[in-house]
Amino acid sequence: MSPLRRNIRTTHLVYAGLIGALLLLVSTCDLRKSKNKFTGVAHYSGREFAGSEACGNCHQSITDSHVQTAHFQTSRPAGTESVSGSFDSGENVFVLDAKLKVFMEKSSEGLFQTGFVDGVEVGKKPMDIVIGSGKKGQTYLFWDSSNSLFQLPVSYYAPLDVWCNSPGYPRDQILFNRDVTARCLECHSTFFKVARAVEGRETFDRNQVMLGVDCERCHGPAADHVIFHNDNPGETEGKQIINPARLSRQQKLDNCALCHSGIRQNIMPSFTFMVGDNLEDFSYADSPTDGASLDVHGNQYGLLSASKCFRMSSMDCSSCHDVHVRETNRLDLFSARCMNCHSEENQNFCKQPEVPGLALGKNCIDCHMPALPSRKVFLQAPKSYKSTPFLIRTHLIATYPDQVKSFLQKIQAENSTQ
Repeated sequence: MSPLRRNIRTTHLVYAGLIGALLLLVSTCDLRKSKNKFTGVAHYSGREFAGSEACGNCHQSITDSHVQTAHFQTSRPAGTESVSGSFDSGENVFVLDAKLKVFMEKSSEGLFQTGFVDGVEVGKKPMDIVIGSGKKGQTYLFWDSSNSLFQLPVSYYAPLDVWCNSPGYPRDQILFNRDVTARCLECHSTFFKVARAVEGRETFDRNQVMLGVDCERCHGPAADHVIFHNDNPGETEGKQIINPARLSRQQKLDNCALCHSGIRQNIMPSFTFMVGDNLEDFSYADSPTDGASLDVHGNQYGLLSASKCFRMSSMDCSSCHDVHVRETNRLDLFSARCMNCHSEENQNFCKQPEVPGLALGKNCIDCHMPALPSRKVFLQAPKSYKSTPFLIRTHLIATYPDQVKSFLQKIQAENSTQ
């Protein structure tokens, strides 16, 4: 073979090799994209959200547990499975007064709230989004034509299993005009992208929404993390991801305080804060810092930080709460965590004298963190024009004599019937 023909053949082989490598690279990229079906939602930082399904590929048990929590279920698309209230005839009406009624209706087109004044329809809006896990209650939002969100006038109160007035709504009108801001959504979702403001209202990009407080709200957008570990299956250290357990105490507290420190005023736009940031650079609390005057509706971080337990230890929210697990009403479990610090050996155990039926250490919560009426949220129960207080468990850890007395009376009454 002549040198010229040999060079041509060699050149062809090189080109063929390059084309093959390029095709392999393209096919690998396509395979990776098909394997990693991400959300298409990107944080303001530019990082893409992977979605809980992608997290479950490697963290299945944690994901399966987390989707049952109140955090994950705090916002969902509205449907018969996610809306807790009844649509049965006779149970689907909320009466504000003798003239004002709101009906909850179900049809092939979806779920609706329809308001009537003296029997005349004054408004009908769909239930598009459920806000609230249903542990305490739920409220409902609807999209308008400009892609703004509004709250519906009737909510759901779980302890009584009834429809109720949405907190803060007037009791002498039926309104459908309370707009929902990004700051509200910041505590009930993982991400909403603000598109623009229309007549002073925020509108949202409906393709850039992540409902529920999911894994990536505390660990950061995870698409890069998933890609890295799919490409490097032997790597056991988490890359391109935030591990809150490795953050400082204040960083951990800031992560929770974003939504559990009462009303906050923005310095930076909503949804720009990420875990590990300094919260005070993004918003500041618009609530009093005196523990005695804090309303139990919202500023649980302020209440906790005013507690002696907090000030005399290095505890943070995760000392008592496992956000990966649904622990609703597990007073025995939370009390056991109190025992991690409070014991006879440490000489700081409960001083309450023993009474028949009382098991110290089984329920510290009802005496030291009781459910108290909010001073800001009141509910109007159906078939009654009277408002009733909404009970919230306080995080100001202290001794509450009236609640201790009631708790002991309950224990003694239960013991006497056995």
